[in-house]
Amino acid sequence: MTTILIAVLFFLQLLSFYFLIILNTKLAKFKDLEKKQERLMREMDDTISVYLTEMKDENDRLIKELQNVSQPEVAAGSMLPAEHIRAPKERASSPAVQESHSDSSLNLDKESRSYVPKNVVANAYSRQQQTSSKRMQSASPPKVEEQKKLEKVLTVEQQALELAKQGKSTEEIAKQLQKGKTEIELLLKFHY
Repeated sequence: MTTILIAVLFFLQLLSFYFLIILNTKLAKFKDLEKKQERLMREMDDTISVYLTEMKDENDRLIKELQNVSQPEVAAGSMLPAEHIRAPKERASSPAVQESHSDSSLNLDKESRSYVPKNVVANAYSRQQQTSSKRMQSASPPKVEEQKKLEKVLTVEQQALELAKQGKSTEEIAKQLQKGKTEIELLLKFHY
């Protein structure tokens, strides 16, 4: 009787060790999964922050280009009062701008903003598109023109994936599609 009881207890102890080992492996897998999730979240945070800074840089570049538009174009194309359209020198000499420059905080003052009419922005954008398309046409052989016809049918996402399959780098894809490098990296990262 005691030998049967000892055998049953031994069997139950082996069974409990087996369950402890299974539980331990599942716990280790869960911890690994948790670490992977944290790493992915950090990578996504970094990628999104880089993307946002790149967008900010692009926006700053656009604002600088719009400020470089000649003042006669702005004055001729707008119906805004003259007080909203001022030369950059006048804006720099206003007391509100001087206060905002002296204060290191990021307070935006309404007086320091310049308003540019939509038609002037549209003209500047179309000129930029025309000059970039002229550069592309002068540098591209007829084979590339056929490829461009096909690209017009495809979305930007499909074009980027197709170029990545062809073995092009993210910088080359970004230049060809006229998109930001980080935007292309994000797009490719989400698809692969």
